[in-house]
Amino acid sequence: MQYTFFVALLLLAGGAAGFPLGVAVSQTGPQMRVQIVMQKHVADLPLPSNIEVRDDHWDPGAETGMHEHPGPVILVVIEGELVEETPGGRSVLRAGQAFWRPARETHNVRNTSARPARVLAVHFDPTP
Repeated sequence: MQYTFFVALLLLAGGAAGFPLGVAVSQTGPQMRVQIVMQKHVADLPLPSNIEVRDDHWDPGAETGMHEHPGPVILVVIEGELVEETPGGRSVLRAGQAFWRPARETHNVRNTSARPARVLAVHFDPTP
């Protein structure tokens, strides 16, 4: 008896509150989707760090020249395509991909295409 009363009360409350919510949820509209583009366990993340998020834009033919960063960097290519050269080899960085660059890794990045490229770069630089 008590169970039946509890279920009825939940249905009544759910109907009153849930119907408008159910209608709102069932309507189609803009949706947010999540796609994990990189997941990495790291042991070289220095603490404390200055974190800097950069929106890098690359014109066709632009390049950095060989250099390194004091801390690790996460790169997410938003548009275009870049070529990265490190002592370990050459990689093509394409839109939609994410990359981990270890601290102090010497590299050169070039836009060898005829289109602009854009990268979201998150730098984790150690502080003294």
